[in-house]
Amino acid sequence: MLHRICHRQIHALLTATELARHYPSVNALKAQTEMARFIKWVQTKPHDFFEKSRKSRRLKN
Repeated sequence: MLHRICHRQIHALLTATELARHYPSVNALKAQTEMARFIKWVQTKPHDFFEKSRKSRRLKN
């Protein structure tokens, strides 16, 4: 199970190809720099917290 905000953040930061090639496990994904920063931040929020995810600049280009 994955919380909606976490799922959206994963796809805002990484392409499907990057996920398949470089992040084959939950632990690998948690270790990704931007995702680790997001997890640390979102853990301080209430369980029902939701905020729109923004696509990373890298993926926008």
